[in-house]
Amino acid sequence: SPFARQSAVHKTSQLNAEGDKKRVVVIGNGMVGQRFMENLIDLDVDKDKCTISTFCEEPRAAYNRVKLTSYFETRDPSALTMTSEFDEEGRTPWYEENNVELLLNDKVVSIDTEEKVITGASGKKVDYDVAVFATGSYPFVPPIPGKQRPGVFVYRTIEDLEAMLAYVKENNVQSAAVIGGGLLGLEAAKAVADMKVESHIIEFAPILMCRQIDQGGHDALVGTIEEMGLEVHCGARTESFVGTDGSTDADNMSPVAALRFSNEGWDDLP
Repeated sequence: SPFARQSAVHKTSQLNAEGDKKRVVVIGNGMVGQRFMENLIDLDVDKDKCTISTFCEEPRAAYNRVKLTSYFETRDPSALTMTSEFDEEGRTPWYEENNVELLLNDKVVSIDTEEKVITGASGKKVDYDVAVFATGSYPFVPPIPGKQRPGVFVYRTIEDLEAMLAYVKENNVQSAAVIGGGLLGLEAAKAVADMKVESHIIEFAPILMCRQIDQGGHDALVGTIEEMGLEVHCGARTESFVGTDGSTDADNMSPVAALRFSNEGWDDLP
């Protein structure tokens, strides 16, 4: 991206000015972190300005998170890779070919800015001259009582999708609700329907994709969605995740069985 390239230019200029081969540590091996490293390597034409290490919290190297929903169709992580096919360890040849140290399954837990040392959850310590934060986003979960229950998932990584697929199969799930009627929520709801599970879209706002479309666009969109067999619930105020034992508190670990709303007259949604 232009931002990543601009950052890479700045870093490379800094390294050139210092004259020595420096260690660059990229914290996060997502889409931005990967593109940053590619640009930095391209700009270091003589391969004598820097060495690169990257910490990756996930069990496989960078993949295209934007296309995550397509994983339901292929079940193949390599279809999402940003470099080439993954091996059994979640690596691709790109890292070795470009002399990049890839630290998989290792989340950065501390940075000593005085000693210039980064420490991963594994205990691995890496010295650095330049540290680049490319940690990306995380899925926000509203503080709804019951969010800790088995059967409640976030939607961000391949592991999240694998956990959903396994739960559906092991528990013979017949109905699921996706909280959030934005673009990602709609994609997730379609993925749920593709699993042959009744799919409900729960949106707090009065219309879907409220930042992108108006009421007319919403009406057209809902018509298309409902033709696909999905159900839409807008203006929905989710009050709690109800357990199979009927509990609604924030500590009980009974599996989720329904959504409860604070809307007057609304029944629980199984």
